[in-house]
Amino acid sequence: MIARHLRVWVPAILQPLARVFIRLGLRPDWLTAVGFLLSLVAAAAFATANLRWGAAIMLVAGVCDILDGQVAREGRTETKFGALLDSTTDRYSEIILYFGIGAYLVRQGDWFVSGILFFALSGSLMVSYVRARAEGLGEDCKVGFMQRPERLVGLALGGLYGHEGLVIILVVLAVTTNYTVVERLAHIRNKQKSETRPPTIQES
Repeated sequence: MIARHLRVWVPAILQPLARVFIRLGLRPDWLTAVGFLLSLVAAAAFATANLRWGAAIMLVAGVCDILDGQVAREGRTETKFGALLDSTTDRYSEIILYFGIGAYLVRQGDWFVSGILFFALSGSLMVSYVRARAEGLGEDCKVGFMQRPERLVGLALGGLYGHEGLVIILVVLAVTTNYTVVERLAHIRNKQKSETRPPTIQES
């Protein structure tokens, strides 16, 4: 419920800024690139134990990720390549952020939490993969709570609270992302079963 409200209110808040960028002739691909570069900086901040800086920069990168789509839609500059580029950089950004956090945990000697991070990263990638694969098969698959915005906000909030907050959110992500994968698989399976079920014959 909270995530649904955020998806409505955050773009509404950023809309004036998106319109300024459109008037300036700023291309959405540029915002995609800026967001990706900021993710690199955030990952470096995490790796060097600057958790709060990493979290703050990650949030700014997330704003760029929202704005590129808004600028493309409202400026009528949407392209298939732009959508593909955005999705690709999203995956790379998320992997790089996890690697930055992983580097921090290894430097802290926290190997157990590093293992938890592996499951969180795997689940995060699979959530996106299952949706993309399902849509490639012609099925809509947006069910489940732990989508990319929720994952990034969670990591940012964890980083803002320091080491303990980061550990807690990684445990939460390790569980909820993989649960979302199962939830999406079950959704597609149930949908397919309902579509192939023979119609019942009513007796007259």
